[in-house]
Amino acid sequence: AMDDTRLLMESWTDLTPSRFVYSEKFIAIEGFKVIKRELFLNVGLALGAVAVLVLVTVASPVTALLITLAVAMCLVEILGFMYVLDIAIDSVSVINLVLAVGLSVDYSAHIGHCFMVKKGLSRNQRVTEALADIGAAVLSGATSTFLAVVVLLFSNSYVFSVLSKQFALTVGLGVLHGLVLLPVLLSLCGPKPFASASSLLSSSSSEEKEQGGKKEEEEEEPTKHENGSSSSGSGSAEEEEAMVLERYFEAESENSFSC
Repeated sequence: AMDDTRLLMESWTDLTPSRFVYSEKFIAIEGFKVIKRELFLNVGLALGAVAVLVLVTVASPVTALLITLAVAMCLVEILGFMYVLDIAIDSVSVINLVLAVGLSVDYSAHIGHCFMVKKGLSRNQRVTEALADIGAAVLSGATSTFLAVVVLLFSNSYVFSVLSKQFALTVGLGVLHGLVLLPVLLSLCGPKPFASASSLLSSSSSEEKEQGGKKEEEEEEPTKHENGSSSSGSGSAEEEEAMVLERYFEAESENSFSC
């Protein structure tokens, strides 16, 4: 209707050149007119920036791709829940979607990086060690973020209400993708660990072997001492027995001479 009105105004050639159509509703209509393009453009740029930064920091193309995929799936699911919660795609919700990219990547990036520095015989073992090492910290961070916006869920303001709902969805879905979806993807097609992880493990294993060798030597020394003491003890007992026998024979010989 706005565009048709403008076209109709331009078709009137008998009016002055400075003519234009204005309405207070045109401000909101202009926003809805460009919101689709802005949504795809801004979210796409944010995902691209996240992919590049994760690739630089994690230094693994496969892991960076899986982390970016987890973030993209999180955004798709947020859009689906927005439809269920009757949240319109406007300037407020689009801004929150762009912020959701930066919030949801935090959970997946920590798991992916921890997976790369874990050395193990299989991907499942590395994923298990990564979750045991940093999973609790990621869950604690998600809980604190959720508690920061949970009070806004009961707000009557449209902006605060939409923001709190989308932030709650971002935290919930982000931590699920980081602690559930990404570990499954890494266990299926995760890359090899860093070279530093293998060297670190070899050095730690060599240290453990050295410590184990020292412990074995320390355990062997007391046994040697015990064996020596037992042998010396047995020798002294034999000497005492020999002395007793010698005294007995001497006493017997004296008795025979006296007789």
